[in-house]
Amino acid sequence: MSEYTAKDFKKGQPRWCPGCGDHFFLASLHKAMAELGIAPHNTAVISGIGCSSRLPYYMNTYAMQTVHGRAAAISTGCKVANPKLTVWQISGDGDGLAIGGNHFIHAVRRNIDLNIVLFNNKIYGLTKGQYSPTSDRGFVSKSSPYGTVEDPFIPAELALGARGNFFARVIDVDLKNTTEVLAASARHKGASVTEVLVNC
Repeated sequence: MSEYTAKDFKKGQPRWCPGCGDHFFLASLHKAMAELGIAPHNTAVISGIGCSSRLPYYMNTYAMQTVHGRAAAISTGCKVANPKLTVWQISGDGDGLAIGGNHFIHAVRRNIDLNIVLFNNKIYGLTKGQYSPTSDRGFVSKSSPYGTVEDPFIPAELALGARGNFFARVIDVDLKNTTEVLAASARHKGASVTEVLVNC
């Protein structure tokens, strides 16, 4: 039995839009961390920029919001500097796969013991609606008024193509399975990638 509860990992009042899937995910992450039994002071949550990247503010752990696209680089440095820390990297589809795309694939390729969580809402939500690297072809947005002409990245293909050996996909509102997958990703030694399909 874990000596921690989800409450031990909670901090602050989340400031996401009402109905945003990030609220559901945060609850699952708090529960998973309690289940793992790893002390908050042995845990770090690192993010980039975007809606999902506000998450470190709501964690009673070591936490840092970095610059856009650099969550994997900072997470890698954090884990190398202190291998005893359990490191969670939080990135959105824009932050993690656009400007941070190379950092993402190399962190997976190097098999660094990181728990990479990729929030995929298929849009740049924080800046109110530009298409992202995972937006479907033909998606109409502020930055693609005639529909995007690009095919989207598929995160599973990127992770497996970089020789990753742990990939999972969950949906934001499925708290039970999301909690189980997050706990499994943390127990995995090496890079784990969990894609969270998030409603925006």
